[in-house]
Amino acid sequence: MIERMTGLPAGVLGLRADGRLTAADYEQVITPMVDEALRAGGRMRCLIEIAPGFEGLTPDAVADDVRLGLHAFGAFDGVAVVTGPGWVAEATRWAAVLVPFPLRVFDPGEAGAAAQWLAALPADAGIALALDPATGVVTAEVTQSLRIEDFEALATTVDPWMHEKGDLPGLVLHLRGLPRWASLGALVRHVRFVVGHQGRIGRLALVTDTPVAGTLATAADHVVHPQVRAFPYAELPAAQAWAAGP
Repeated sequence: MIERMTGLPAGVLGLRADGRLTAADYEQVITPMVDEALRAGGRMRCLIEIAPGFEGLTPDAVADDVRLGLHAFGAFDGVAVVTGPGWVAEATRWAAVLVPFPLRVFDPGEAGAAAQWLAALPADAGIALALDPATGVVTAEVTQSLRIEDFEALATTVDPWMHEKGDLPGLVLHLRGLPRWASLGALVRHVRFVVGHQGRIGRLALVTDTPVAGTLATAADHVVHPQVRAFPYAELPAAQAWAAGP
């Protein structure tokens, strides 16, 4: 059986699961809740509390779970699962590597902490992109922990240019501190972006006052294809001019 949780922060949906979930649970509770959330704003932050007596899903519920997942997969800002040690916690940690949103396991009794974690997740994109059509330089303003969606947006900006005009002259990262990732899945997507575009970006400028930026730029310049150079945070125009090339 499953029931909705109450008393959660605004914007956080909650479900408590016990016993074995059936198709009726999806039809009467889960699917209406998801559909309502999608109609209201299109994004979801979901807290799922798993009781010690949870036994999994019936076969027909598995089919409903797959259909619902395909329908709403891209609409989650984050999911928190409250459960003790065992197969649910282990499966959730493995899934966190693959899903395109932050997914975190909390211990029993930590539903309040899980709800606050969900409420504190950034609502906006962690990266704002601007492509200068005259120079082919992309400037990325990094303001939050990076999510998978941010790297998808970066690829959407960069790839059409490359398809039409060839290699990208320069990429400028303008950030207050070193980038962080909202989830392990976001880190994996970052690595995939780097590997997929290796050798196709001419210059990479790190524009930040982070003390180790210069050291990182020097080290990276010796091991990756783009020329890499660090600039102080206030010198964005100079970085953009350098990234455009001679």
